[in-house]
Formats: sequence, structure tokens, C-alpha cells
Amino acid sequence: MNKSFAAYDSTGLIQFIMRCQFVGEGFEGDIGLSTVEVGEHVTDSTHYILQGGAQPKQTMPLITTNTPLIANGTDEAIISGIPAGVQVQWPDGQTDIVTDGEISFSVDLAGFYTFRFTAVPYLDQEVVIEAIAAT
Repeated sequence: MNKSFAAYDSTGLIQFIMRCQFVGEGFEGDIGLSTVEVGEHVTDSTHYILQGGAQPKQTMPLITTNTPLIANGTDEAIISGIPAGVQVQWPDGQTDIVTDGEISFSVDLAGFYTFRFTAVPYLDQEVVIEAIAAT
């Protein structure tokens, strides 16, 4: 009978899940990750490991204000409610760690701009901000 095992790092982030008959002690040392048996419903996108067990990830309480924003370089959209330690990937690919709970964004080109938020124990989330042309 196959079992499911999650390999996870020191933050509890599941790196991958394998289905096999068993995982030997030597395996953990070989890959530099810890492993724990998990239920078949556990996935790396919906769960993390805490105190040796799989826990469901939570939704971040993100709040977006002033959208759509005017693409004039000064109008700002604000994303708040970001838990400390969350990594944000900006539309240009730059990543930062949020420490003060919010980010602001302004732009002078109309379009849609996607922000990605990632951190254990939260679900990965995206916020899309629309910037409309100034009239």
C-alpha cells in the first residue's frame, strides 16, 4: 500500500510530495529536508507542515484600495493587510519582503499589473490592479 510523504524545509514549506511504500531515515539526510507522512488530500499549494503535521494554509487578509487607479504617475493603489514577512513579487519581477503591512503602487502606463504574495502559512495569492489612461 502506497503512502504519501511530504518533504519540507525549516519554515514548513512543502517542497514536494511523494507517493511510495515508505521513506527511510537515510532519505531525509540525503536531500536536506525533513519528511512526514501526510494524507492523500495534502498538496504543496494548500498545506504546510507545523509541528510534524500538515496544516491548511490560510488566506491573507489583503485589502486593495483606490482601484482602478489613474495611470498618471501620482495616483496610488494601496494593498494593505499584508502579514509581516510575506514576499511580494512586483509586476516587473522584483521581490521584496513586506514588513509594515502594506505596499503602494503608481504607474504612468495604462494596463493590468499583477502582484504575487507568498509566505508560510498562507496560500499564495495574486492581486491584479488595473491602471486606466488619464483623460
